[in-house]
Amino acid sequence: MFGLGLRYARQMALGEIGQEGSLKIRAASVLVVGMGGIGSPIADLFARAGVGRLGLVDGDRVDVTNLHRQILFGMNDLGKNKADAAAEALRSVNPEVRIDSWPINLGKENATELLSGWDIIMDGTDNFSARRIINSFCVLNRIPWVFSSSVGTVAQVKAIIPGKTSCLSCFLKENHVDGPSCQEFGVLASSPIMAGSLAWSIAVQIISGKEPSGDLLMLDPWNQEFSRIEIKRNPSCPACSSL
Repeated sequence: MFGLGLRYARQMALGEIGQEGSLKIRAASVLVVGMGGIGSPIADLFARAGVGRLGLVDGDRVDVTNLHRQILFGMNDLGKNKADAAAEALRSVNPEVRIDSWPINLGKENATELLSGWDIIMDGTDNFSARRIINSFCVLNRIPWVFSSSVGTVAQVKAIIPGKTSCLSCFLKENHVDGPSCQEFGVLASSPIMAGSLAWSIAVQIISGKEPSGDLLMLDPWNQEFSRIEIKRNPSCPACSSL
């Protein structure tokens, strides 16, 4: 059996992951950028799955308005930095996982420091400025990442594997601006949690050696609508066309 005992027995019993997949998860390093409604379930699932190293990045502090959807935080965390509070919560979930936290926001000035050396990077951010930084760095360094977003009742998730799938710049223009935020438009609590769960599932496929399609997956749990949009690589993409 898997060397860490019964904790992962149900995971190893699943044919899609099994012992081999569990060992690959254990050997993997994953960075989650943004510990909000999407990043929280991603980090939680990776900790429970026994990932080898888990990195958490977020410069924001826990606010009472976060608690209806950001599952790692409670009333005792109000005012705490999100990355540090999430790390504390996840260490209690699985002390076997190495968890590192950075209580800062991702920017151009710290991108190399934060994003280097990971097997896969997960998007839990809420703005396209940060996502462009992730996309540019990951394409340049051929690191797979998973794009995720959620506003209102709708969530979007997409795998980005440099050189194999389309990247963020293939379908978003450089002058694309952020749309309505959760603060302005609200957010259905289940939507970011579903986005995070789907993003984690895609990441585990990548870690296990399976290649997801790279399609843009759209979820609307309120209206029970689910769709898939094919996003082909743009031969003129400023980010990835040379790969």
